[in-house]
Amino acid sequence: MNKQDRHVFVSYSRADAAWLERLRVHLRPVARQHAIDFWDDSRISPGQDWRAEIEKALAAARVAILLVSADFLASDFIVNNELPPLLHRASRGGVLVLPMIVGPCLWSEHEELSRYQSVNRPDRPLSSMSANDAETTLVSLGRSVAQYFRLLETSTAVTNVARSAPGPRRPAPEPAIPKPDADASASPLVVDRPVNLGFDGFAPEGIPVGWFNSFGHVSGVSTDYRIRLTRRSDDRTAGTCVVLEKSPAAPDEFGSLMQRCAGRFLAGKTVRLEGELRSENVTGWAGLWLRADNEAVPNLFFDNMSRRPVVGTTDWQRYSIDAPLPRETDWLNYGIVLSGPGALYADNLRLLCWSQGRWEEV
Repeated sequence: MNKQDRHVFVSYSRADAAWLERLRVHLRPVARQHAIDFWDDSRISPGQDWRAEIEKALAAARVAILLVSADFLASDFIVNNELPPLLHRASRGGVLVLPMIVGPCLWSEHEELSRYQSVNRPDRPLSSMSANDAETTLVSLGRSVAQYFRLLETSTAVTNVARSAPGPRRPAPEPAIPKPDADASASPLVVDRPVNLGFDGFAPEGIPVGWFNSFGHVSGVSTDYRIRLTRRSDDRTAGTCVVLEKSPAAPDEFGSLMQRCAGRFLAGKTVRLEGELRSENVTGWAGLWLRADNEAVPNLFFDNMSRRPVVGTTDWQRYSIDAPLPRETDWLNYGIVLSGPGALYADNLRLLCWSQGRWEEV
């Protein structure tokens, strides 16, 4: 990805101009440091065709920040002209949609929009937060957008290197599990099949290749949790594992490391996510998580081990989640989660499918 591709479209209602101005203040340092172009309609000069300029900005956007309020949802222009092209592209992975709830509104009643994970919890809009909490949320958004573009850039570079690398050509055995659709991988942060489940190799921004911090795909997730690779033991020959950690952390704060995989080829089957976890000083809870989404309806299946959590300080143990996937499944999302302070270590994850009377690697 080159710098010309780093476009962010901001959609808002004029009634929420005060929130737009605060957003601009927090995004200016990010724009300068990371060469990201943040666009809103104040960029339209007198005499320009304003509708054409908006359409051009919509088409160029890789990220869309939506300042959602009652006035936003009441705007015919936004609902009829800005949201349709954004949501159409988002459903195919062409743009990351980031709704930020700035005021109380009928968010959940807008079915097509509310299936996208909001930056903050819908029941806690910016207007109901203290000034400090609202500013902190905007800071986190700016930092996360910058990190998202860096991950996109690194992921694209790694993919290009992998595709250009020479290798032996030999026929592969036909798997019992069907292959994913050729066009199912809709963005650089989506994988065709599970990759790097052992957390080895290159880790841009400290995050293992193929993985990301769940930004834009898990509602309310904190991107302030640190993600890093470390040796599994003091033995220099030991492989690496991933760590998700934060201290201190608010009691209701949580972080997540995830991978998003095309899942249509597994629809109607039973899959198992398993992996080895250990914990240090987890005063909240931690675990694996697995979610199945449809293009139109998220959370067809969801399990985050909250009813059988990892807590306190524990040695390496193997955990698993079994999921009968609905036939409407389009996407699989899976990873690790840590709620509250502490550190969660993970290694040797596997995604398996029950096929022909046995578990097989996906």
